[in-house]
Parts: sequence; structure tokens; C-alpha cells
Amino acid sequence: MSAELDALLRDDGLRVLLCVGTGGVGKTTLSAAVAVRAALLGRRVVVVTIDPARRLAQAMGLDALAHDPTPVALPDAAGSLQAMMLDVRHAFDRALAAQVDAAEAERIRANPFYKALAETFSGTQEYVAMEKIGELHRQAEISGDRGLIVVDTPPSASALDFLDGPNRLESLAHNPLLRVVLGLPRGPLGFLDAGAALATRALDAILGGRLFGDLRTFLRVFERAVLAFESNAAQTRALLASDAAGFLVIAAPRPGPVAEALALTRRLRSDGLPVRRVLVNQVTTTVAIGPEELAAAERSADQAQWAVLRRHRLAAAKVERERRTVAELSDLGVPIELIGRRPSGVNDLASLVALLGGVGQEPAPGTNL
Repeated sequence: MSAELDALLRDDGLRVLLCVGTGGVGKTTLSAAVAVRAALLGRRVVVVTIDPARRLAQAMGLDALAHDPTPVALPDAAGSLQAMMLDVRHAFDRALAAQVDAAEAERIRANPFYKALAETFSGTQEYVAMEKIGELHRQAEISGDRGLIVVDTPPSASALDFLDGPNRLESLAHNPLLRVVLGLPRGPLGFLDAGAALATRALDAILGGRLFGDLRTFLRVFERAVLAFESNAAQTRALLASDAAGFLVIAAPRPGPVAEALALTRRLRSDGLPVRRVLVNQVTTTVAIGPEELAAAERSADQAQWAVLRRHRLAAAKVERERRTVAELSDLGVPIELIGRRPSGVNDLASLVALLGGVGQEPAPGTNL
């Protein structure tokens, strides 16, 4: 671990750290490793994951993660660690329970549209993640806890989805078409009420009475739920743009992830959000052939030795390709950390602790990784 990243994690003015990046770069693993490192350094840490594969729980030695923080045993840590997995359905159920009585809540939970909202609707994961960040931060403020929240952002085709998802959900909740389906007035003088009624009857005819009733019930709950979350959203967005927050952009030494990291870092900065570092994961740090073996291969005409030499050249070419790819990030003006690939993988708490032991600063131009 570099001294600079350690210093960042020790800073008790840093309250929220979001790990963002495209899929397939080890974002969940690094989120857990960063949280573990911060706890070892003395912070009271909660790590939040939205990873459906449950890898984080397994790596931390837990059978499962719940929507609320669960303590993680971390021997010899100067601080403490808790972990939780975001449960979108649970979050919407909580919002629902605050709006209606128990019997009505039970009926709405059986609504197929409500189930779709909580389980598959685009933007709900990101929206609930933002809500949970705000909730955890408010709880810490009330208790006076100067802890750190580490967030593994939702997996998505594009890392920008985490920033845009909540906006999509809010836009839908405020869409005038929603008011038409709900049968609500659209103007102070009711000029469009006749059109709204016509549209409502058309949808009723298309969907059928029961399904249309389910849709209207869902949309009413959807509107209320989003408005309930929205009341805290402004505070959370202000928090994420403040010095109390930071973004770690996670990449891998391949053209696709590096291009995503470039676009994401520029977007974060244009939105006024603090990018603390870029972490390049899965870097090839060594060529696994010693100098003596290589020298012998170069002198020999033996086919086996030539095979050794060929493997060395292929590995060296891979290192050079990675170095050139990572160098594209240097124009961002953001500190870069390189994290070596672990052949044995990361599958338990000990390997999470060890993962960031191989972090180093960006190499000088012309040097091997």
C-alpha cells in the first residue's frame, strides 16, 4: 500500500469513499480490500456492496450479508469493520411501510409491477444505493461517529450508470404521463382533463381492468417511494461533492476499462465530484522467468530452452502493452496506483488483507510495471 493511499484512508475527515468503474475489473474485491485496509489503520468502516454474486460475503468469511451492517471479525485491527449488501426490494418495502398500513403494504408487495420495480427496474439499484449512503451518514452524524463508508457501486455496462440512474428514476416519477395514468389533473383549469380521461380509458381497454388497476397502484407507490427517497437526495448529493467524500476509479490494464476510466474520471470532475485516485487492478508486475534461466535459454539451441525464451518474450510483450495502456491515464492529473495480479485469486479475508500490500505508485515513463 502506498503511503499516500494510507494517508487518505486514515483521514477522519473522509466519510464516504465510492469505488466506481466498469464490470470485470475487480471493483467488488478492491472495495472490500480498501475497507479492510482502512479498518486495520484504525477507522470504523462500513462497506456497502451491491454485488449479486455474494463474493464479498464469502471473502469476509460470512455466510451472507443483510441490508443492515453485519460485524466482520478482523483480528489485530486498530479499527472495526462491518459489511452489508444493498437489498433494493427491502429498501422499497421500508419506504412502503412508512406510507401505508400493514394490510395495504402486503397487498401492494404482491403487485407484479411493484416486484418489477424493486427487482429489475433500471435505476433503482443506483437510487437505493444513494439513499443508503445518506442514511448511514446521517446515523453516523447523530452518534458522533467519524467512521468511513466504503461503497462498491452497482455492476453495470457503463460506470456512468451509477451517476445517471437516480436521475432517470426521478425523471420518470415526475413525468406528466404518470399523472395521466394516475388520473390526476394536469392543469389548474383542467384543460387537459378530458384528454387524460381518454388516455386512461384507452390503457384500461388495452391492459384489462385488473392489470390496469395493478399498474395504477404500482405507480402511486412508485411516486411516493421516489419522493420519499428524494427528500434526502439533495443532502446526499451535496455530501458526495464535498471534501468529506471521494471517488476511487477502478480500472484494469486493458484498453476497454482504461477508456471507461478516462470517461468516468472526466465526468466526475465535470460534475464537481472529488476523484481521489485511479486504481489499476490486475496488473502484471513481473515476468515469471529468472535472469539465469533466460540467459541459459538464449545460449541454448535446445527446443525446450527456446520454449522458455518464447514464454519470456510473450510475457515481456504483455507487460509492455499494459504499461502503454496505463500510461493513457497519466493525462488526467490524478494519482494512479497499480495493484498486482494475484495468481491464486482473492477468496478469503487473509487474501483481502494481502491484496493491497502490492500497491505502488505509477512507474516513471520507460520503466517496466
